[in-house]
Amino acid sequence: MADHSGSIGVLRTEKSRLWIGLGLAQWAALGAFGWAGGLELPLPRLLLPAAALVCYAWAGAAAGRQEGSLAWVWGLAVLMRLSLLPLTPELSDDVYRYLWDGHVQLQGISPYLYPPGHAALEGLRSAWHPLINHPDVPTIYPPLAQLAFLLVGLLGGTVWSAKILWTAFDLLAGGVLIEAARRRGLPVARIAVLYLWSPLLIVETAWSAHFDALGLFWLSLALLWSAPPKADHPVRVGVAVGAATLTKFAPAALLPVLLRRYGVRSLLAWLLVVVGLYVPFVHVGLGPLTEGLRTYSEHWTANEGAFRLIAAVVEDPVGSRTVASGFVLAAVVVAAWRRFHLARAMVWIIGAGLLFSPTVHPWYVLWVLPAAALRISLPFLTLSGLVFLGYWGLGDYLTTGTWPEPGWAPFVIWFPTWLLLAGEARGWLMRRRARQAQAQEPESEQPDERGRSPQSGTQGEQRFDTK
Repeated sequence: MADHSGSIGVLRTEKSRLWIGLGLAQWAALGAFGWAGGLELPLPRLLLPAAALVCYAWAGAAAGRQEGSLAWVWGLAVLMRLSLLPLTPELSDDVYRYLWDGHVQLQGISPYLYPPGHAALEGLRSAWHPLINHPDVPTIYPPLAQLAFLLVGLLGGTVWSAKILWTAFDLLAGGVLIEAARRRGLPVARIAVLYLWSPLLIVETAWSAHFDALGLFWLSLALLWSAPPKADHPVRVGVAVGAATLTKFAPAALLPVLLRRYGVRSLLAWLLVVVGLYVPFVHVGLGPLTEGLRTYSEHWTANEGAFRLIAAVVEDPVGSRTVASGFVLAAVVVAAWRRFHLARAMVWIIGAGLLFSPTVHPWYVLWVLPAAALRISLPFLTLSGLVFLGYWGLGDYLTTGTWPEPGWAPFVIWFPTWLLLAGEARGWLMRRRARQAQAQEPESEQPDERGRSPQSGTQGEQRFDTK
């Protein structure tokens, strides 16, 4: 028998060189995107993240199980972030709200009590106060986010200190997710690339200073604690999902899954975290705690997908939001009733929330990224790239106050995701029919042409679906 080990080694080396080269190209494209300036010319500027996305997708496909390549994955991931850390946030001004919330807490004032523009806080205004968006709306961020903003204030209260802290959580989440992939026997290098090299994650964290990486860290911990060989720690999973919920509220939709799959202990752990973290803020009363969130949920829309069609049919703001919520609720019910494993439930539920939400800023898509990378979910990995088009028109908004949205943009952002989801649904139906047909045939222990028993392929699919 011929020895092919040498050729296999060469092949692996060539693949490694390929995706490492792609990583360097992605680093160059992202760096150019950040340092180029010129938002008044959106198309040339957006060609740079488009090039980065092509490199990212190609590298993800080329990477595999080679754990020896992880040093390169980490090195390039850090390099990509370092290239954007020195830049002032340009695509979003949310970081100034974070700084403000931390600033008022240092003065002993609850961030839920007054909006930034309130006269009672006039003496606390800083040089960057005019950069705070929606200064007439109280904060919408939950308690764990507020404690993180307080920590930023203690670290100096600067954009730089916020970026450093969020990037640290971003990289920690990557390490946790890699361990979760390793425990599941999944292609570690590929999943590491899909998460750590995500252009959306790098831009939104290292450049725009969005704090969502804090929530991604807790979601990644929940995925780790639900992984074999020590699988399904119900209390730990509940704690992690509770912490993620009080970073941003979306993971609260996972509650029925916690109860159905992980039991009452997991639900109680979630409740203990939520109640415990709200205690320092409840003295202001329920009204101030929820005022900003109510304003956001009732009135704001941006870059909506299926909600755009629902609103056109229903023609009532409250009714359209109710219908959209019904679709998300249906996804929650299915995931809980069928006792989905946590990774699958995250893709199913958080993904549905994105598909039907009236507001989908690009960084919102980050919340599905850990589970999407772990499950290699092409629909939502694709969405994480195309959602960059949501920034089209930002230059006009900064100069005129209005955000022009081309009619083709929603189609380009959302249609590929729906198309890929339809393909996955078709594949699932075909596999289900094949299993049903196989169940009706007489059992046979004869191996197929690949040397497997007739049931082995089905078992493999079922195992993947539980991850």
